[in-house]
Amino acid sequence: MVLKGGVRGYSIPLDSPLYPTGTPIVYYGCRVLIALATVDGASVDPVLPEGVDVASSEPLTAFWIGYYPISNVGTYHEALIAVQVTSKELPLAYYIPYIYVTNDKALTSGRELLGAPKKLARIKLEWSDSGVRGALFRNSKLMEITMYPKEKVDVEGLRQLLPEEIPLLSIRVLPPLPSSKGLAQLIQWHAKIILDQRVRALTGPVDLRLNGTSEDPLDRVRVRSVVSGFYLEFDMELHVDRVVKEWVLEV
Repeated sequence: MVLKGGVRGYSIPLDSPLYPTGTPIVYYGCRVLIALATVDGASVDPVLPEGVDVASSEPLTAFWIGYYPISNVGTYHEALIAVQVTSKELPLAYYIPYIYVTNDKALTSGRELLGAPKKLARIKLEWSDSGVRGALFRNSKLMEITMYPKEKVDVEGLRQLLPEEIPLLSIRVLPPLPSSKGLAQLIQWHAKIILDQRVRALTGPVDLRLNGTSEDPLDRVRVRSVVSGFYLEFDMELHVDRVVKEWVLEV
């Protein structure tokens, strides 16, 4: 795309793009708190795209609160829910129905490139004497994770727990207007976790609290059983793979 003045840009505004390049989005020194839990698949199914199903009746789900000090979309915190799903194209993947960030570059690039349904929120991740705590706030407290570290996990042990490439699915939408149709696309993308000797991993008991509002109904995801908790430090890349499916949207 070219403006009259001949200035090219990857994203709008084209003369001064909010984010200058596409993927990969690269991160260094990520600090992430994760609670793994099983959830009621029937509670999640209504918010999944057509052709995507929960991986089981009680799919494994990651509740994630992270801090990214260095990336090519800035410094920010992030909170998300990622549910194990299956589709014709991907026998096992993760779908993110809810995700929140704390800066505009991360918000916009995530929505425009990946279809990640990001919203702005207030997010904390901090250590205390007893453990590590993360919290998500948007008008009220929506999610809180507290993990009590008990043991370290070495790189090889972490490889058994965490795939180096995590397949993801999202819906990217160009809304319809009164005079034209819109477009929805099922986007396949993946997170590449750099599992090397710089990785730091701790595990231990974890508490998970989930709330919701009419604007942010996170409690629609009904937790069955909390499985385990992890605190991780690693580098990461996000890549777009392809458009899997498209839908035309009417007003």
